[in-house]
Amino acid sequence: MANEWGNETQVVAAIKRRILKVWPGSWVLKVAGGPYQEPGVPDLLVCVQGQFIGLEVKHQKPGESRQHALGRASVQQHEQIRRIWKAGGTADVVLDPDEAEQVVRVALLRAAPRLT
Repeated sequence: MANEWGNETQVVAAIKRRILKVWPGSWVLKVAGGPYQEPGVPDLLVCVQGQFIGLEVKHQKPGESRQHALGRASVQQHEQIRRIWKAGGTADVVLDPDEAEQVVRVALLRAAPRLT
């Protein structure tokens, strides 16, 4: 499914559409990197039902393995993902809307009240 999109911009747009469709009223911000931004900030910052989620999007090129595509995330990107988890949010590297939706669902499960 990841090869369905021609480039990373298209994958990001598809992920944004999916999140807004599944969770109407959620907030999704596409981060535009630049020289004044801290390195490694995820491509999409998301808030769904009060949960903060960072999504680092990678485009899986035709013929490229999933592992190789995921492996293109930089050290700085992995560090930001680690910091988001440490702060109580959820973050991951994703290749397509299905994976992004799964990360959001994990965030919502983490926040769900536990029955004892």
